[in-house]
Amino acid sequence: METLSEANKIKVSLYKKLFKELKQSYIAVPELSLFSAIADMVVVNGDIHIYEIKSKSDSLSRLKNQLDRYKKCAHKVTIVADEKFIPSLIKNPEIENIGIISVNSNMKLRHIKEAPALTMSPYNYLAYWTITELRSSLRGIDGYTKMSSEKVKKMFLSLLNDDEIRKVTIHKIKEQYGFEFLERKRLIEKEQFSQALESRFKGMPPKQVTPLKLLPAYLFRDF
Repeated sequence: METLSEANKIKVSLYKKLFKELKQSYIAVPELSLFSAIADMVVVNGDIHIYEIKSKSDSLSRLKNQLDRYKKCAHKVTIVADEKFIPSLIKNPEIENIGIISVNSNMKLRHIKEAPALTMSPYNYLAYWTITELRSSLRGIDGYTKMSSEKVKKMFLSLLNDDEIRKVTIHKIKEQYGFEFLERKRLIEKEQFSQALESRFKGMPPKQVTPLKLLPAYLFRDF
């Protein structure tokens, strides 16, 4: 593997595991900002799964605060940690509803515990939306351009039930990061790891947000 930090080596191994195990409709997005935290990896595949990486050189001092945020913003959360951390993680009661994957010195990943399902509140899906994106999603609805930020949020949440908010948010993430993911996958398969792990790529097609009124009918009821 190229000269990479240990954390990035783990990230490459995680990507390869996802390529092998998940179906084609998924995408994996690194370094995604969620409220006041940055998730190492967000995977969407019908639900939202956050992976937090802890390499041998990391500590677990910030883990509780990180997990508290991630559990609000995902249907599943998994820690991908160097094997030295596994005994303390298994004993930690705060990890009860968190998945664990162990990483050995050869960057081999081993499932210790599957991540159980978590429940997201409708409001916490907004972690994946900017106000500009929410406003764009309301295009075609009377008065959307004059709404305050808070009114835009309330309008968006009022138009959709919980399951629709999940589907629309996942659709939006795929819409925004789908091309980026395919490029990362291509680069990793060519073993161009440093390029593949750039936080964001330049020259990607513009990120589009399809208005709710124009989304495919299978996603949710007609507006």
